[in-house]
Amino acid sequence: MIAPLEQCTTWLRAYLCEPLLTEQLTVPPFHHPLFHKDSLTKTVLLALQEKVKMGETITYKGLAEVVGNANAVRAIGGAMRSNPVPLIIPCHRVICSDGKIGNYSGGKKNHVKLWLLSHEKNVKET
Repeated sequence: MIAPLEQCTTWLRAYLCEPLLTEQLTVPPFHHPLFHKDSLTKTVLLALQEKVKMGETITYKGLAEVVGNANAVRAIGGAMRSNPVPLIIPCHRVICSDGKIGNYSGGKKNHVKLWLLSHEKNVKET
């Protein structure tokens, strides 16, 4: 297996089987075109990946504040929709200000978001 694929496989296996181990692993490299240009989306996604850890959540407004643009709440939602690597850049950790989960993958995969949040919460509690 080539190195980036091995790195990604190792990271995904750790996330599913030993989630806390992901905090010690190198994040697989991002080769998606989105990460090769400066944009608010890139800034938001990288800030989310760096700042919001396993078992934590942040609101869309909170993430807008983290990137220095408190009025960019809708743009934060757009960045989440554009996320090309949703487990590695954990857009499932972004929730609404009222505590609702929002519409993960346009609302079609809310059950997946709930499972991911539960998976991470259970890990942090053990």
